[in-house]
Amino acid sequence: MYEQKKITDVGIDMDGVVYPFISALKKYCQDVLEMTNLPEPTHWDFYEDWGMSHGEFYALLDSASVTHRLFASESPMKNVYGGWEMLRNMGVKLHVITARPTTAWAQTAEWLHDHELVPDHLHFTNDKTVLAHTAKEHSAMIDDHHVYYQQLEKAGVFAVLHDHPWNSQYEVSYRVNSLVEFARLINKVNNREIPWHPTNVNKYLLMQPT
Repeated sequence: MYEQKKITDVGIDMDGVVYPFISALKKYCQDVLEMTNLPEPTHWDFYEDWGMSHGEFYALLDSASVTHRLFASESPMKNVYGGWEMLRNMGVKLHVITARPTTAWAQTAEWLHDHELVPDHLHFTNDKTVLAHTAKEHSAMIDDHHVYYQQLEKAGVFAVLHDHPWNSQYEVSYRVNSLVEFARLINKVNNREIPWHPTNVNKYLLMQPT
């Protein structure tokens, strides 16, 4: 047996969870590159529908983050402040974990500070499962990429997918529409209103004697 512990550490993705990246990118493409008739993203590699290759897209991210502060030009998404405050009031540690390019690191920290969304930890990494190894007890994370969701779930993190048209085709255990809904979900987990499942428990805790 193991002692059922609470979620003490929460991971929060930036783009598509806190920051409206698609809106910022679309404005840049329309205003600076004069691209028109850009369809709304319906899958992760949406840039292909905008006429860009993988290499062109990521080169654009690097250049636009330097010349136009692409990752700091918009305000926080709806309900971010409310969800952030709710999580703070729960007493959990907040980890912002993002795979943004190095050209966006400084502006990411500045943007969070300017919008009074200062986390306890800020991680720039493609391996978001780092949260499973740094949490005091259990950990949870919200992300909009189904691949990260799967990796987090496999690592024992309570994974939650932020719903968007580019991930709606995937079946997941937990899906929310805002940071407020995510905070409410975490509160329910910690209040035992939602039971733990094996994939929701940090695996190393299962091995600890009580």
